Amino acid sequence: MNKEELAEKIENGEFAIDDVLDFFKVLAEIANSSEEIQDEIEGWDRVLLFNVTNGPKVTLIVKDGKFEIQDGEQGTPDITLSMNSDVAIGVLSGETDATSAYMAGDLKVTGPLPDAIKFRTLTELVREELEG
Repeated sequence: MNKEELAEKIENGEFAIDDVLDFFKVLAEIANSSEEIQDEIEGWDRVLLFNVTNGPKVTLIVKDGKFEIQDGEQGTPDITLSMNSDVAIGVLSGETDATSAYMAGDLKVTGPLPDAIKFRTLTELVREELEG
């Protein structure tokens, strides 16, 4: 799936749990070519696990300013974001505010909270690019 197809699915309310891995692949593609995102992650090397109950697990590796996506759990994550599929779809598509989901207990963060906030910022920048 390319950037345009993903943007269209989100815009039409068709973004589904089966699209989560593609979302992260597009996120990595955008992040690796976006100067704004590169500035945002300077010196920030992390392994993030996006863990969806009864859904996909996606590992996001940020190292030396480059994003790499792997299907499944890879290595030991610095931070794990756990949620159900409805919350995952909402947070990634922008329909659900990640902070509100966290406060309500629908999004669980294992690891440093500032890293979760950085991830939220990255997804917002990617969505802006998709909507652009």
